[in-house]
Amino acid sequence: MKIIHTADLHLDSAMKTHLDSEKASERKNELTLNFSRLCETAESLGVTGIIIAGDLFDTKSVSKKSAAAVLNQIIKFDGIDFYYLRGNHDRESFISFIKESGEIPANLHMFEDAWTSYVLNPESNGKKTVLYGAEFNGDNTNTLISLLNTDFENINIVTLHGQENEYSGKDKTEIVPISELRGKGIDYLALGHVHEYRLKTLDSRGTYCYPGCLEGRGFDECGDHGFVLLDIDEEKGDVIPQFIDFAYRKLHTADVDISECDNSSEIIDKARAVLDESRFSDRDMVKIRLTGDVDENAEVNEDFIADAFKDEYYFVKVKNESKVKIDYMKYANDESLKGWFIRLVQDSEEIDDEDKGRIVRMGLNALTGEEIMQ
Repeated sequence: MKIIHTADLHLDSAMKTHLDSEKASERKNELTLNFSRLCETAESLGVTGIIIAGDLFDTKSVSKKSAAAVLNQIIKFDGIDFYYLRGNHDRESFISFIKESGEIPANLHMFEDAWTSYVLNPESNGKKTVLYGAEFNGDNTNTLISLLNTDFENINIVTLHGQENEYSGKDKTEIVPISELRGKGIDYLALGHVHEYRLKTLDSRGTYCYPGCLEGRGFDECGDHGFVLLDIDEEKGDVIPQFIDFAYRKLHTADVDISECDNSSEIIDKARAVLDESRFSDRDMVKIRLTGDVDENAEVNEDFIADAFKDEYYFVKVKNESKVKIDYMKYANDESLKGWFIRLVQDSEEIDDEDKGRIVRMGLNALTGEEIMQ
């Protein structure tokens, strides 16, 4: 039997942090289309169930367009059972939309703030595979795990949405206390909330896993993203997880050392060499991060550099994180406004060296009439 474990799709995200309105709208639609791609992929792989471990949507109020798109896919792929556990971003709006549209599809199964279980293979002659799930509600965070009881003779999968920690939290934070889940007969703990893939040992019997988000949305979510395919041996009782790279677009951060560069044209050449070696796809999103130590007079135009690559990738941004190296002695007796400003910054005891370089760069840009890039 094959099951998909996914989480943190965050459909209906605004996607406006980096993108203009046109591309933000396009990316928003792509996230929704990814759910359709996921269903199609599941069918082609012979998957019988999809576990959605929280944060299917990004906002409290889901748009009717996105809600309808998801509901239509669930109805279309009626040979697949969908097990939807709400996360901290999910609210009642999607369920309300379904109820207003008609009956809840027979292949859509949900969870509450108390433990609910589903037998995933009721017609199997092998071991029963049982999925347990419950939603944190703020009041049950410190008691929920203690109420979980599984049959050790079954193949047991448990789904939760929260931040892994060895022990319970002292407040109402959605913490998944790993220590309290050990020894409970869990073969696979299907988690959601963390946006990167993690697979770790739970105890001598089972593992726990975050599949990560299905698609990166910002540059804090670079690299591979996808879902976990569970291959379950109903005779032996084995649950074998495999990460499947699935993202339609990927986000990358490329570090470019510009220590030897004096101007934007030289930086472009240096960045091109790095990007050519990286071989990113033309449909990906790239952040070029400038590093190193540069002369205070170096000309660094982030927009100009980004424009050089705008036709080669879906989206490009440049972030200048280089440090300014300043020969303060050169300005010791400089009577110009520039010299006075640099000495003023140098003599300050309230500014650390790294910030001094940044402030000098901003000040020199202002003195020369350049746009100040922070």
